[in-house]
Amino acid sequence: MRWSFLCILILLAACTKEYDFKLDNTKPLYSIEGRISDLKGPYFIRITQSTSLFANPYFVIEDDSVDAVQGAEVIIKDDMGTVDTLIPAVDKLERTYYSFLNRVWDSITFSFPSTYINAKRGFYQTTKIKGMAGHNYQLFVRIGDFTFQASAYMPPVTNLDSAAIQRNTVVNATGAIGNLPVTWFREPQNEKNYYMLQYYAHITEYPYDMFHFMYEANNNNGYSSIPYVVDDNILPPYVNGLSIPLITPDGNTDQGPGFYGTYPEWGAHIRLSSLTKEAYEYFNQLRKQLQTDGNIYKPAPSSAKGNIQGGALGLFWASSVSYKLILD
Repeated sequence: MRWSFLCILILLAACTKEYDFKLDNTKPLYSIEGRISDLKGPYFIRITQSTSLFANPYFVIEDDSVDAVQGAEVIIKDDMGTVDTLIPAVDKLERTYYSFLNRVWDSITFSFPSTYINAKRGFYQTTKIKGMAGHNYQLFVRIGDFTFQASAYMPPVTNLDSAAIQRNTVVNATGAIGNLPVTWFREPQNEKNYYMLQYYAHITEYPYDMFHFMYEANNNNGYSSIPYVVDDNILPPYVNGLSIPLITPDGNTDQGPGFYGTYPEWGAHIRLSSLTKEAYEYFNQLRKQLQTDGNIYKPAPSSAKGNIQGGALGLFWASSVSYKLILD
């Protein structure tokens, strides 16, 4: 009886013991992320520094667990002699806003506000460089006494033949019925290709470069996500109706009814982007890190291997983009 009582006391003490993780002593790391595309610019580079804070478990787009780095020197060069010194991202961009509400095409040009991409969140924007497939780009960043650099090649991309939203169809393994974004394109068999597929439930700024890990569904519900990437090893010569999954924060793919907030009568579009093997492996590693199969040790936690030289995390990449509007 005494031994039983003693064991209970030991277990209770073990369950209530406090442990100091000493988060204040963690070493801050710089993260540099951004890309060049052949869509309309400007293009953006984001620079942040890690902190000792935990991220908000309820995703809020303006509430990061990182500090924005301001005052950095950021330069992008191409192999045609263009040198572009980036400026802090402005709060508003002069852009054309497109809509297809109730099947009526309309557009208006005005200063497009951004609460996400701005200088306060560590974004820098180009002023003159134009992305072109088949060319190389170099990124140089100076932050105080630290210097970082990376290079990226922009592979060409095959053209999308068409895109659509299949209504009232089976959208996942459970047999759920909903709307499913799909696309068709020819896959060149005599060359190695990697692709990124993205579905945008709007056409507001379809010709413009606007890439970030955020999918905003209808009713203002936000979903943090990473893009869907694919190796052409699994693709046939003609890709006939490939669906586009969204990889959610828990690592699952969800194509359930209403998740996309697909309203074709409002207009939408699909983008097919080229990737290098380096970029493909980076995004694929991000997906694996988010994947959950009930095993807390698989995969082992690690940072996706990027290409920033000098000790920073992140990826600088270049991508040619083909897109199709969906106007039903």
